[in-house]
Amino acid sequence: MWGNDMNKLAFIFSGQGAQTPGMMKDLCEQYRESSNVFDIADKVLNRDISELTFSGTQEELNLTHNTQPCVLAADLAAYKALVSHNIAPDAVAGFSLGEYTALVAAGCLSVKDAFSVIQKRADYMQDAVPVGKGAMAAIGAQSVEEVQELCDKATGYVIPANLNCPGQTVVSGEAEAVNEVVEFAKALKIKAMVLPVSAPFHCEMLRPAADRLAEELNNISFSAPKVPIYMNVDGKPESGSEKIVEKLILQAKSPVHWEETLRNMYSDGVRVFIEIGPGRTLSGFVKKTFKGCEDVVSLRVSDSETLGQTLEALKEDP
Repeated sequence: MWGNDMNKLAFIFSGQGAQTPGMMKDLCEQYRESSNVFDIADKVLNRDISELTFSGTQEELNLTHNTQPCVLAADLAAYKALVSHNIAPDAVAGFSLGEYTALVAAGCLSVKDAFSVIQKRADYMQDAVPVGKGAMAAIGAQSVEEVQELCDKATGYVIPANLNCPGQTVVSGEAEAVNEVVEFAKALKIKAMVLPVSAPFHCEMLRPAADRLAEELNNISFSAPKVPIYMNVDGKPESGSEKIVEKLILQAKSPVHWEETLRNMYSDGVRVFIEIGPGRTLSGFVKKTFKGCEDVVSLRVSDSETLGQTLEALKEDP
């Protein structure tokens, strides 16, 4: 059954870029635990996060100031609906912004503190680089080395920033340089597209944001995680609250080692991955990372329908 040493279950939480208008509205209508998340967000941030998430436009949701608290609320709402059915993880991880939801799920961070710090994180990131000056793009090259070669050809600053899975790396940096990399890739018949984000995350352009974020994180109370939390900056599990804070600060300006995160989880016995939050991006990364591995199961919770499907799948004996 799920939960033994070589069939562990992991929660992995969606990040920025997965946002869509109306996300988690149906779960909030069915689960008081989910709607409570939005009530907390509205109160802590003194903003109508509920209205923005459920009725805002895609353009509004794509602004970092809005994206990060809305996606955090969506992730947490989906998480609360799932755990209300007595489903608990053996390990957790979150993609970029999703790492903060993972911290809540691991018992490291309160929901209130998560919303407070994520709004500051969003604003610090956007302040660090004016809208339009930075960008990110997904590149479908087969290796990070190939993507690095494309970055080296660009005339401005751009680096491989999200090492997602075999066949997908996201670059981040100056908008013109990112656009150059996209064009270089397309010329080689490699799939490439600019992502709907308003800042160049996980690169040195965000250093000012990381420095400001450090002040906020050092004033928040973090508890030791109740389950292993695999951190973005190195893909390794962390158990000490001080180290977790250090890695959170680094995360804002450092690449996300997501494929390594998934592989380390697998090495530690995880065989079922549940993506929690909007979209299905992380489920795709799991499938590409473990292509051909028949012992890996990928599930997700992005609405009431996928929640039902996941609960049914978890009833089955693997």
